[in-house]
Amino acid sequence: MRHMLNVLVAESLSASSAKSTVICLTFIVLLALGVRILAAQFIGESRVPWNYEYEEIANNLVAGGGYAYSFYGLTPVRPTSFLPPVYPLFLALARKWTSQGDQTVKIIQIALSCLTVVSLYALARELGGSKTVAVIAALLMAIYPPVAAYAVDISTVTFETLFVITGTWLVVRAAHCDSVGLAFGSGVLLSLAALTRSTWTVLVLLALVWLVTCGRGSLLARSKQVALILLAVAITFAPWVWYNHTAHGEWVLTSTNGGLNFWIGNNPRATGEYIFPMSLDQQMVASVADWPEVARDRFFYARGLEFVRTSPAQFLELTGRKLLYFVFFRPDIGSNYKQAGLPLELARWLFVVAWLALVPFALVGLTKIGTHWREHSWLAAIFATQAVISSLYFAGTRFRTPIDGFAMIWAAGGISFLADRWQRRGVNRGAQ
Repeated sequence: MRHMLNVLVAESLSASSAKSTVICLTFIVLLALGVRILAAQFIGESRVPWNYEYEEIANNLVAGGGYAYSFYGLTPVRPTSFLPPVYPLFLALARKWTSQGDQTVKIIQIALSCLTVVSLYALARELGGSKTVAVIAALLMAIYPPVAAYAVDISTVTFETLFVITGTWLVVRAAHCDSVGLAFGSGVLLSLAALTRSTWTVLVLLALVWLVTCGRGSLLARSKQVALILLAVAITFAPWVWYNHTAHGEWVLTSTNGGLNFWIGNNPRATGEYIFPMSLDQQMVASVADWPEVARDRFFYARGLEFVRTSPAQFLELTGRKLLYFVFFRPDIGSNYKQAGLPLELARWLFVVAWLALVPFALVGLTKIGTHWREHSWLAAIFATQAVISSLYFAGTRFRTPIDGFAMIWAAGGISFLADRWQRRGVNRGAQ
């Protein structure tokens, strides 16, 4: 009888705890929704006075011209693989199906951004964090200015953040549950991240290595998970790779803008930040604009590598500068929006202060992960590889924002630890 009462009490406490967690998460999601609605009101209709590359592709799709681009207006509109397909297709669908296309984009992105808050909570729990730590991490993402701002901007960041955070969670969950189904799902999400911005392709390789080296199941079980991730990647990428081969007669995995971006970050006039290509060398860019797209991509990679070989000291200085910009912020943050009619100084202040406030707590949290270091090594590897990629190409706030959630988890751990320590110190003083 006593045992039965203990079981009933335990079940009651568990149900109460689950209910309180749902209530708490609901509140945080509503808070996230409110912050994003405020951001939308703050930004309003302000935007850069030109169409981004993915907007031009989306507009061509809506007009029936196919997945096509004019390379900064220097060539006729023609089939392209300049950018990965997820975001241009999303924009095209939103603009085709509704008369208020950009408003629809913002509404959907706000919803996805709020969903990512829940994914971050799940990831924090899966990494071994307490409910308190997970709630703090979700709360931080709910109010984090860059995530809120990008949710109401025409930008790939919200999609990247959702795919990366949720895909990362599924990889860890698959390892803990010895699940091939979750492994397949993680492969789909990580592939979608890569088909939103090419640099996330490295996550697939990192996931495979991490599962093999840090997974908890048998070698056979981990091998099955690896196989299912590869199958998911193959299925997700196949239509795009086939389109690329049809358009160019060559195999292209993600996009053909890598060479141009590499050259932007590695040339005698490079600053470590994005510079409009025509501003760097108008004559050279115009001379190759009409080349076949894949050949043009290789040309720019060759020019960037030539700079690396002939100017190693400047290359190393630029690499260090770009790494610093990635870890903190680039000097000209928000430069694209100078003509958008926004109070940039306030936005810069919010972005910088929010990140700098996270960093010290995250460093404390990293020292307290204890036996869960294997799970956190997966996050640390993602952060490190993205830092390296940015230091090789060029740095931008939007490149780090999708993984700022990792720092939020570490910061939540640090905040929880310091709060607990402060509380114990207060109790000890009271006892004296």
